[in-house]
Amino acid sequence: MVGSVTDEVKQRVDIVELISRYTPLKRAGSVYKGLCPFHSERTPSFVVFPHTGTWHCFGACGTGGDVFGFVMRKENLTFREALELLANQVGVELKPVGGDARGEQRSRLYEANEAAAIFYQQTLAHHSAAADARAYLERRGIDSATTASFRLGFAPPGWSSLRDHLLERGFSLDVLLEAGLIKRSEERQTTFDAFRNRVIFPICDRQGRVIGFGGRVLDDGVPKYLNTSETPLFIKSHIVYGLDLAHRSIRERDQVVIVEGYMDVIAAHQHGYTNVVACMGTSLTAEQLQQLQRQTNNFVLALDADAAGQQATIRGLNQARQALARVRKPVVAPGGKVQFEERLGANLFITTLPEGRDPDDVIRQDAQLWEQIVASAKPLVDFYCDVIARQTDLTSALGKGKAVAELTPLIAELSDEIERQHYIQLLSRMVQIDEMTIAGRVQASARTLRAGVGFRRRADVGATNESTNALRPQARPENRSNQYDHEEHLLALLLANVDLVVFLANDVIERYHLAPLLPPDWQHVENQEIFRALKQFLNSDEPWDIELFQDMLDKHLHGRLARLMAYASMLPPRDSLVVREDAVKGLLRVRMDRVRSEMTKIKYLQDELQRTGDLEAARSFEKMTNAYLRELAHLQRQSVRIPQELFRKTIGKQEGLKLSTV
Repeated sequence: MVGSVTDEVKQRVDIVELISRYTPLKRAGSVYKGLCPFHSERTPSFVVFPHTGTWHCFGACGTGGDVFGFVMRKENLTFREALELLANQVGVELKPVGGDARGEQRSRLYEANEAAAIFYQQTLAHHSAAADARAYLERRGIDSATTASFRLGFAPPGWSSLRDHLLERGFSLDVLLEAGLIKRSEERQTTFDAFRNRVIFPICDRQGRVIGFGGRVLDDGVPKYLNTSETPLFIKSHIVYGLDLAHRSIRERDQVVIVEGYMDVIAAHQHGYTNVVACMGTSLTAEQLQQLQRQTNNFVLALDADAAGQQATIRGLNQARQALARVRKPVVAPGGKVQFEERLGANLFITTLPEGRDPDDVIRQDAQLWEQIVASAKPLVDFYCDVIARQTDLTSALGKGKAVAELTPLIAELSDEIERQHYIQLLSRMVQIDEMTIAGRVQASARTLRAGVGFRRRADVGATNESTNALRPQARPENRSNQYDHEEHLLALLLANVDLVVFLANDVIERYHLAPLLPPDWQHVENQEIFRALKQFLNSDEPWDIELFQDMLDKHLHGRLARLMAYASMLPPRDSLVVREDAVKGLLRVRMDRVRSEMTKIKYLQDELQRTGDLEAARSFEKMTNAYLRELAHLQRQSVRIPQELFRKTIGKQEGLKLSTV
C-alpha cells in the first residue's frame, strides 16, 4: 500500500537507539541482542533487527513487532499516543487529517500554553517581582531541580504582562482567550491576564504537553488556588496532575498513590515517591481512574482525617469505579451450571492521614511515617465498613438497610471467593443479620452487574462530510500484487463483509482447532489497530455502520481504512461461498506468512551467530525452527483440507441437487 505518516516515522526512528533506552543491547553481527524488557530472564532472548526495523523475543514472550508495537507495549500507550510520541522525537509533523480545522486550532492552543509556560518559568527565575515566589518555594523545601522538573513559574502582578508578551509573538487574542490564558471584561471592553501575582503550576497531559495552569496566591487573596477555566484542552475532571512524570514509576511499582494537591505531588516526587499523582482537588472521576488503570490496577487514596470529606470522596469513588475495567470470572451457579460474572479488575485501597496534616507535611517532616501510611492502606471494603460503622446507626432498621445497600455491591465485585465470604460474614456481624440473607443480597448485586455486561455507550454518530468522503471509493488499485499483500486483502474482505469475522471464528477456527484471529496476526501496526477496533465494535451491541466504525479510529488510520474499503469495492461480485472460501484461504495465507517471517528471522539470527562463531547459540534455535516447520506444514495441509470440506463438498451437493430436480 502507499506510504503513510507511520511509514515515515518508522523510517526515521533508530530502533536500536530507541530500545536501548529500555534495555542494554549488544551487537551480534548485524543484529542486536539483550534481555527482554517485558519479562525477567537471565539469558538474552530479545533480538532487534535493524535492517527490517523490527524486534522479537524468542523467550517467554514469543512476541515481536516494530517501533510502534514496542512503545505501545512498553509505555502502555494507544496507537495515537505512540504515533505522537515518536513523531515528536524524530521531527515528523502530524498534520491535521483532511484539513481538520479543529485539529489546527488545538495545535495552536498547545503552542500558546507552551509559550505561556516558558514565560512564567523565566519570570520566576529572573524577574524581581518574583522574589516572594522564590522565597515561598524555598520555605516549602522545593529545590531547583524539582522546580525545573515541574516547570514551576510565576505570573507577574501586571494585568497584561502575559497577554502583551504572547501578542508580540504572533498569537491572536482569540487563541489566548480560548486557551484560558486571558479573560475578557465586558464592562471595560478589554482583556486581562487570567493569572496575576501567583506561583504557577503548569498542568500537563500524559504526553507532557501543557494544557493549563494552576496558580497559588502569595498573600491572603482569594481564591487560594485558581485553575485555568474549561477549554478544549483543559477539562478538569479528566486531568491527573503529575501523570506525565509519574507514569513510568507507577508501572514499575505497580501502584499509584492519589493525593489532592499540587504541592503534595511535588514534595512526594522530590523525596523519591514518584508514583504519586493528584486528582485536581476533586473527587476521583471515571475519566481519571480509566487513565490510571492503564498504568496499574493498584490504587491507594490518601485522604485527610475529615470524616465528611472521606465519605464524600468514597461516594464519588463508588460512582467513578463503575468505569474501571472488569474481568470475567467463571462461577458455578446452583445446579452445577457454569456462568461468567464480571468482577472489578482493580484493587482499591484507602489510607487516612494524621489529623491536620497533608501529604506534603508528612513527607517533608517524616518520610518513614509516609511509607507506613501508604503501606497500611486498607482495602476499600474494609475502609468503607469502618466509615459506615462510625457514621450510621446500625441498631436501626434504616441504618442496617443503608449499610447493606452500600456494601453489597462492593462485595459482589471482589474477584476472590474467599474474600467475598469474609466480607459477607463481616457485614452479617455488623448489622446482626444472618449470612444467608446477606449472601442473597450480594448475589442480587452480582446479577445486576451481569445485566450491565455488554452495555456500550453509543458514540457520537455525526460524521463530517470529510469523514464520509474518506470512505467513498478512491482510484482503482493499479497493481494489486504490488500494493496489497495477503493480510490487507483479508482485512479488506472482513471490513466489506463483517459476518466473515463470526464465520471464521465459529465455523473455521473453532471447528479446526486453529488459534483465534488476533491483532498480532497482522504484521503492520495500522492493520492491527483497525482489526482491534473491528473486534471491539462487533462485540458491542451496535449494528454495523462503517461511518460509526470510522469514528472509533484515530484520524491517522482513516486513510488506510478508506484504501482498504476502496480496494474491497473493486473486487468483482462473487457468490457468498466463494467469498467465504477466499476469507478462509486468506486467513491461512496470513498465518503462513507470519510463520515464514518468524523462520526468516531465526535463519538470519542463526547465520549471524555462526558467522561470529557462536555455534552453540545457533543450534539452540533449531528446536524453534522445527516447531515452526511443523506449524507451517500443518497450515499447508489445512489450506487444502478446509476448503475441500467446507466448500467443494457443499458445491458438489448443491450441483447434485440441481441435477436431481431437472
